Amino acid sequence: MALAIIALMTGAAYLTLRPDTDPAQRAAAQLQLDLARAETLAVTRGEIIGLDLSADGYQFLLYADGGWHALPRRAALEDRRLPDGVTLSSGLVRSLVVDPEAPALPDYWFDPTGANEALSIRIESRTARWRVETGGVDGIRLVAGDGA
Repeated sequence: MALAIIALMTGAAYLTLRPDTDPAQRAAAQLQLDLARAETLAVTRGEIIGLDLSADGYQFLLYADGGWHALPRRAALEDRRLPDGVTLSSGLVRSLVVDPEAPALPDYWFDPTGANEALSIRIESRTARWRVETGGVDGIRLVAGDGA
């Protein structure tokens, strides 16, 4: 009985004293979750959900009435800003808009049919790099990070 109590106290101490995960890892895990939610929302609701990326975060958009609009207030897909020292890059090139009056297209979108293009998004901090990949046969996945 005493050994069981000691083991429980040791486990609790380990959990409270272990180092915090890297902010890039937390941001990549959140992005993975948000992309899965957006893909599910697009398929289940029959709507096109766009993803607009920037170096310091991302937001989701809804295609409705012939244009892209901010999503109605949905806590699951809120705008995200990355922590200080964490950056995002995708290698996507924004489309050139010929008509300056035309609204900008999002960087990526989830089709209601589930047939989405492949996309790799890189999230980095000073100490780690992570990739979140979507649109492939493996679904949305977080690829193990490596030291910077």
